[in-house]
Order: sequence, then structure tokens, then C-alpha cells
Amino acid sequence: MALPKQVIDRLNRESVQTPGWSGQLLMFSSTIFFISLAVYGGIVFGYRPYLEKQISDFDAQIADFSKTIPAEEQNKLVTFYSQIVNLREILRQHQVFSLLLEWLEKNTVATVYYNKMDFLLSSGQLNLLGYSKTVDDFSRQMIVFQNDPLVLRIAINSMSISTNNMWQFNINLFLSDAAINQPATQQ
Repeated sequence: MALPKQVIDRLNRESVQTPGWSGQLLMFSSTIFFISLAVYGGIVFGYRPYLEKQISDFDAQIADFSKTIPAEEQNKLVTFYSQIVNLREILRQHQVFSLLLEWLEKNTVATVYYNKMDFLLSSGQLNLLGYSKTVDDFSRQMIVFQNDPLVLRIAINSMSISTNNMWQFNINLFLSDAAINQPATQQ
């Protein structure tokens, strides 16, 4: 079926306009491209040489400063820094023992005291030599240790009455890994 003559005449008279979005899209994308190109050129040819100059200036300042300090002093400074790093590592390990003392203080009955303590970090074994006023005080202390989840087991090595009418005891506490590896509390 052919188109009527009136429709053909109307189509011939009207000019067909394409939508303007394709030309605008091309303009937008080319604008973004040229802006990106300008930024890249600014970074490569402007900012990069500036940073390289700053680096070379700082290197020159470091070289000048190192010339003012004799080599002996530099070696002493390096040795001192090494000692500080080693001391920091020792203090980190010391925190385990400090936390252990804090735990022992919290878990000790008021009528019990210790006069000797040995701690083997590798096995988590804490050896305590202490005194209690009565056998009941010693028993309460053992119950406190037994109820603590950080204590795996208790070994009572000896218990005797001392010359000052106090009960002397020697015990080994076997602590869990959680007690040994607990993180230090931030103050």
C-alpha cells in the first residue's frame, strides 16, 4: 500500500532535524578530555619538577647537616637509637609481667601474702612461696585460683607451719596462654 500524496508532500516540505544531544555529548566529552589533558600536563610538567626540586633541596640539606656532625657522633647516635629500640622491646615484654602482677594482686586473699615468686614465661608456670594466717585462708586462696579461668591447674608442693605461727606454702600455678598473651591495657 502506497502512501497518500498529501503525506508525501508534507514529508517533502518539512525539514527533518536531528536531536541536539549527540552534538552536545561530543562537545562535553571533548571538553572533559581537554581538561584531563591539561591537568595531566600540569602535573607532569609543573608539579613533578617542583617536587623533584624539593627532594633535591632536602637531600642537600641532609648532606650539609651530616657534614656538621662528625662521624663518631653519628655512630654514637645510631648506637643510642639501637639501644632505645631494644629497650622499647624489653618494655613490651615487661608488660606481660606487669599484667601478671596486677592479676595476682586482684586474685589474692587479704590474709595471704607472698615473699617469693618465680615465673617461667615459656611454660606459663608461676611458682609462689607465701604465707597465710590460717589453713582456712590458704583454702580460700586456692578456691580463688581454682575459680579463675586463667588458671589451668594448681600444684601444691608444700605446706608447713613457720616459726611465726603462720602457714607457709609453696604452690605452682599453671596459667593458660590467654593469661600470658593478653594485650596490654591502654592508659
